[in-house]
Amino acid sequence: MTDLILIDGHALAYRAYFGVKTRHVSPDGTLVNGVHGFGKLLISLIEGVGAPAAAVVFDSPAPVFRKSLYAAYKANRPLPPDDFIPQIPLMKEFVRGLGIKVLCEEGFEADDVIAAAAVREARRGGRVIIVTPDKDLFQILGEGDVSIMRPAGGDVFTKMDATLFRKQFGFEPSSMTDYQALTGDRCDNIPGVTGVGPVTATGLIRHYSDLESIYEKLPSITLSLRSRLERDRDMAFLSRELASLRLDAPIPAGFALEEHDRDGSRDFCSRNNLTGLSRICACFRPCAARRG
Repeated sequence: MTDLILIDGHALAYRAYFGVKTRHVSPDGTLVNGVHGFGKLLISLIEGVGAPAAAVVFDSPAPVFRKSLYAAYKANRPLPPDDFIPQIPLMKEFVRGLGIKVLCEEGFEADDVIAAAAVREARRGGRVIIVTPDKDLFQILGEGDVSIMRPAGGDVFTKMDATLFRKQFGFEPSSMTDYQALTGDRCDNIPGVTGVGPVTATGLIRHYSDLESIYEKLPSITLSLRSRLERDRDMAFLSRELASLRLDAPIPAGFALEEHDRDGSRDFCSRNNLTGLSRICACFRPCAARRG
């Protein structure tokens, strides 16, 4: 049985926004197609996993601490569509109405908060499922019974856990940050070591485990690769710091599902012209309700 499900709110929101082709508009003219798709996906996930505790975690709009370390962090990301931004507060309102906690911590990214919550629960012996497409969270898979559901198109998700990670990558999940330090991350604009790709990085991590060991053993590495590593030494260690999730991110004491405010959900859907979502909400039965 799963004890806690943690959902990457922004990732689910984008997936819903671009996935719903039918135009849904509220009476005041606000586009709500993303809210419609987000609500359907969220309910499907919560009911499907059947955990008694849950949280949907969003990125903070405030600058994150990684920007102070590296000004170009995520600088390559395009701005979200104008009609996407107003839908985020509506999504948060909808989540709260279902009795699910919404988390958003200033200065931290959603991944930091998810990692902190997941590791705390796993270290207590709980089973945790994380829903995110982000590979950054692979680094905590070795902390206990933690698995990640990653979207694979449509309503299909693939699973990644520590066993599958070791089979795919050939090293421990805790070494994922060292791997990213070498390869960088184009999505987050983490530089890494120029000229070192996934195959070379995998070989290095499998052989040496971490950055410290790699740089201690530089004389044993081929000259061409050694020169790249020497040239970008500082950038490699900075990249690892940027990729490392903060387990000290602030999180609440618990995540137990609260009672679904059915009247509130009905009113929310009515105000936003979300008739189809209202019907789904009426049938929503989370784990806690089914057990009651």
